[in-house]
Amino acid sequence: MTDRAAEENTQNAETMIRLENLSKVFPAQDEAAVDDLSMEIYEGEIVVLVGPSGCGKTTTMKMINRIIEPTSGRIFLQGEDVTKVNPDNLRRRIGYVIQQIGLFPHMTIADNIATVPRMLGWDTKRTSDRIDELLETVGIDLSYRDRYPKELSGGQRQRIGVARAMAADPPVLLMDEPFGAIDPITRDRLQDEFLRLQQEIRKTIVFVTHDIDEAIKMGDRIAILKQQSKIAQYDTPESILTDPADEFVQNFIGSGPSIKRLSLSRISDIETADWPVARLTDSQDEARNKMQSSGKGYVLLLDDEDRPRRWVGTEDIKHDGVSLEEVGRPAVAIVEADSNLYDTLDTMITSYKGSAIIVDEGGRYQGVVDFTTVLEAINTMRPHEQDRHMSPPEQEQPHERTERDPQAGGEGDDDPV
Repeated sequence: MTDRAAEENTQNAETMIRLENLSKVFPAQDEAAVDDLSMEIYEGEIVVLVGPSGCGKTTTMKMINRIIEPTSGRIFLQGEDVTKVNPDNLRRRIGYVIQQIGLFPHMTIADNIATVPRMLGWDTKRTSDRIDELLETVGIDLSYRDRYPKELSGGQRQRIGVARAMAADPPVLLMDEPFGAIDPITRDRLQDEFLRLQQEIRKTIVFVTHDIDEAIKMGDRIAILKQQSKIAQYDTPESILTDPADEFVQNFIGSGPSIKRLSLSRISDIETADWPVARLTDSQDEARNKMQSSGKGYVLLLDDEDRPRRWVGTEDIKHDGVSLEEVGRPAVAIVEADSNLYDTLDTMITSYKGSAIIVDEGGRYQGVVDFTTVLEAINTMRPHEQDRHMSPPEQEQPHERTERDPQAGGEGDDDPV
């Protein structure tokens, strides 16, 4: 969700969770683990609680479903004061995903998912249909129904944990470092999958992590907590990165806030570079003409399903009679349109020539991103930051470009991927 979208959601959405002067003092402790915390969480948003170890973020989350009972204060869910209601009934309205996943090892995958529906008295058919629906939702084949957790990989078990949390279709999910015990590659993939899933299910999610980069990626809003769950700043990721509330927030964010902001912008939000394309079945003359008319040194070849296949340059098509399928080099460094600029820039830097091909979910060609495209996106961020740091006499008017500078990169005969 963009900063503007989050602001609109605040104006239009209902408050799903409200914490009012919430405190927790554990027995034999002199100081409160959570001290007088008040905050509102809006319907359909992911709110990330992040802070140093021992700051009270997990305790705060566990008080929402009263796994930990508050010492004082009140908890409201959908406008209802649930501070004193039956805690078991409350927890059946709130999904819960933890770092260790917590699947029952002696139960099959289907039985694990069915835990809460059976507690609620669902009939067999309704429960079975829901199991199948959730397995498909989280990308697990239905043949896994009768397997046991030990037969699944860590990533698969995490998906089942999410499915179980959603089994009774609760309006709220609590997620306590759900991707913390997974290797970095799997974690990044699961984060992306979950964000795509959230676009469909639109649950209200309270997400705990100690990783500010994960918070920036996952959260519609972030609450940066000091000790005793004192809120240092509660705002959108972009607002926190561009306007940190104090030195504590600045230090917690760490270096490179401008680079971190790239993870908030999607490829689909920016203008792509104009590269010529041809078909694998085209003749060399057709490909050569497209290159010459565009001023580029390369053309991207697509197959009959619009999937990018090869890059072909001027030097590759000097020999008539050779099929385009046999010249050039494979089209690599491919990203989907919903990828963020941070990941796309990383792909471009590690690619052979420094560009990325954009495709949709079906792998069909959408455009090309080059360094000029990314620089222009970054430049749109700069005037806002300059306004905050420059006094009026020093403030410069942003330079308006009517066309790309061929020397800036990504134009003329610059090489693609």
